[in-house]
Amino acid sequence: MDLKPACGSAAEFVARTASSAHVVKALHLFAGASWPYLGPQDEAVVAICGDEPGALGRAAALIRDLGGRAEVVGGLSSARQLEEVAGFVMKIVASGHNPRCAVPNVDPMLAQAARTTN
Repeated sequence: MDLKPACGSAAEFVARTASSAHVVKALHLFAGASWPYLGPQDEAVVAICGDEPGALGRAAALIRDLGGRAEVVGGLSSARQLEEVAGFVMKIVASGHNPRCAVPNVDPMLAQAARTTN
């Protein structure tokens, strides 16, 4: 059996393979050593995606218990984007750079305005 998905994301592949499971894509950008997170609360935002509200809620609760804040960025169809971001971050780290320096810093007022309009 070929374990590599032909298309879509690894998370969607898991959901197809374990059809009775409620799959949530989460925590892939944070190494295990990142937890528990003890820094400023607005810094550990964990993007998650999934299709089942109860599973998203349980994942968000686990992330809160670790000291982070979960942000749902879409259904499981968004998982590929999260997986690609992880690949980008790994390449930046492997090249000897901090990924925070590879993404523009967003003014907190703009981020707040975006949250209130969504």
